[in-house]
Amino acid sequence: MASTRPTGPTPIPSRRRPRPSGDEEAGPTLRLGEMSHSTPISVASANEILKSIATSRAQQNKDLPHNELTKKMTDYTETFARFKGGEIVSSVTSEAGTLGGVLGEWEVAQLVSLCCDTPDEARTLIPSIEGKIEDEELRVVLDNISRLRNFT
Repeated sequence: MASTRPTGPTPIPSRRRPRPSGDEEAGPTLRLGEMSHSTPISVASANEILKSIATSRAQQNKDLPHNELTKKMTDYTETFARFKGGEIVSSVTSEAGTLGGVLGEWEVAQLVSLCCDTPDEARTLIPSIEGKIEDEELRVVLDNISRLRNFT
């Protein structure tokens, strides 16, 4: 059977991807690179934003762009959002935000997205919180987040 591979030169992408800067690490010391000045959000918040955009565009008789990236984003956030519904997401974000004076925004967003059960699990998955908060204070917030999760 004949090959259907195109003959000729391989097409070159119209734009080359920049090389990773190597200054991004979510270890004991956060290094977020160019994203350090961006406001992080949880997966649940991203899901609610995408739903809100879709609803708004539907009311204006406009569709969301139907491309692979939009579909993947929507599928990902729908699958991995631990909290559903605007009021619940707002409550969870507010609860985790009580640690905002102690933890950074990225760490708070990770606590909401990961839904850790114990302070040890949170410290393992988010090493940068080590030494910033006492176990008991973290446990209270994690328990409150967990309670909200049970109602979704």
